[in-house]
Amino acid sequence: MANYQFSMEKVLDWRSDTEEEKKKNLGHVQQQKEQQENTLQRLIRENIKIKNDSLTSTRIDVLRRQHLYKTMIDEKIIQQKNIVAKAEKEVENARLELMEAHKDRKVMEKLKEKEYSFLMEQEKHEEQKQLDEMATLSFGKSYF
Repeated sequence: MANYQFSMEKVLDWRSDTEEEKKKNLGHVQQQKEQQENTLQRLIRENIKIKNDSLTSTRIDVLRRQHLYKTMIDEKIIQQKNIVAKAEKEVENARLELMEAHKDRKVMEKLKEKEYSFLMEQEKHEEQKQLDEMATLSFGKSYF
């Protein structure tokens, strides 16, 4: 039985390839999420810096510009938080797709194992049948 070939080997290969694609996609989406989180952190640090700078300034025109800049940064932070939330959803979707692809591949591997076990069992029965037949013939020759 050295040359056993699973009847649905191409389907198993396809599902394995799909799982690999899903893994790569998950890694890519996680990387994008991290980039968006880094951008958010940079904006938050910039906002804190502006607040600290406004405490030391006494000129009204400088304070007005800082306030406008801070308002703009606040709006960007809100937008970036929305982008990060969207990226988190994409990561979760990619993770679910990977889990589904992994489950599909495991199903095919289990089917392959069952088919192999079934074929081995059939081969054992066939071998036992031949051995029984040879023993019967051998007994028949010695009896007559």
